[in-house]
Amino acid sequence: MSEKFEVTKEAILAMVEKCPEAKTALKAGFPGAFEKALEIDKKYFNLNALNNTDGRLFTQAQAEDAGFGYNHFMSVRLGGSMRGIAFVLDSSYNWEFDELKNNFYHLLIPSCKD
Repeated sequence: MSEKFEVTKEAILAMVEKCPEAKTALKAGFPGAFEKALEIDKKYFNLNALNNTDGRLFTQAQAEDAGFGYNHFMSVRLGGSMRGIAFVLDSSYNWEFDELKNNFYHLLIPSCKD
């Protein structure tokens, strides 16, 4: 006797979040679950490829070497509608957004709060 399981779109997308390597196989089996995700893929970058399992971009040693007290000063958003497409900046620091005079590059400049 075969068992039937109901799988929701949210469950499928949660599986992809936990295991990005499974995305291709899940898209083939459940293409409807990825309709909105495909639109996002065309506009936004997949920042999940940059993070560790906890969203952090840097090791504790790297963060300390740079002068930060901990390694979650900048991470990838792991939840909500912006998960995997937004950076989270710790509000314990000032964050200045600037651009070079040639307008070719933008700069994100962290500094200590007074």
